[in-house]
Amino acid sequence: MKLEELCAAVQEARYYNERFTRREYTSAFRTYTERFGPLYMEAVRETAEDPDGRRVLAEQLLDLLEAGWKRQRPWNRTMVQAREKQMLVTYLSPMLLGLEEPLCQELAERLRDGWNTRRPKDIYNITTYARLQEGFRNVILGIDITGWQKRREEES
Repeated sequence: MKLEELCAAVQEARYYNERFTRREYTSAFRTYTERFGPLYMEAVRETAEDPDGRRVLAEQLLDLLEAGWKRQRPWNRTMVQAREKQMLVTYLSPMLLGLEEPLCQELAERLRDGWNTRRPKDIYNITTYARLQEGFRNVILGIDITGWQKRREEES
């Protein structure tokens, strides 16, 4: 397992964050899971024997992310950090919660806890893909048409 490959799941933020829309999220999440899911399941399985393995893996990932931020120009660091946090919230954590390997859920929790400990003023919570998908509103000119759409589907 290479930590750099695992970090790419967070650091390749621009491509995926642009697709965090009602229309594109499902496709982007599927592509993301196909690419990074096997890597994370393998990494978690390698830590299965060590009861503290997921915490150590989470700390190593967070250390690598921080090292990447330090290599950024000072005026760019905050933006990169925010973009990567969005990746943790909208892609990595939901993917880990949805994988069949039960230890992946623990890794998602350890990443969240590690981040929140290091950045108590910039915490995040984890949630499932389905919950995030439900959060997209279908609006036209600020009017939510989700209920109208559902009624129309029920009538046909």
